[in-house]
Amino acid sequence: MRYAIILAALLTSTAAYGDDLVTYEVTLKGAAFDHPEIKVPAGKPFIIKMTNANAAAAELEAKDLKIEKVAAANSTIVARVGAMKPGKYLFVDEYQEDIAKGYVIVE
Repeated sequence: MRYAIILAALLTSTAAYGDDLVTYEVTLKGAAFDHPEIKVPAGKPFIIKMTNANAAAAELEAKDLKIEKVAAANSTIVARVGAMKPGKYLFVDEYQEDIAKGYVIVE
């Protein structure tokens, strides 16, 4: 019974949190993101879903967005981002950070 109550609470809070989140998808192919700019509304949490289309691992990193996730070769990762203030936030593939860059633009 106790586990059922805990599970119900988790599912309820996850559903409430997840219902409002918009997912923005990017693909890393070679040393470039297919969407190097992602525009999101200020004050609302969101999800970035990155597909690594490369034969080597990649690491999505965005310090200001508090993202640091490794994506194995030919895989997809999901990163939840809290509500942000207006601004332009850099994201990179940490393994190629000098060339594989993009920005989240919060308006």
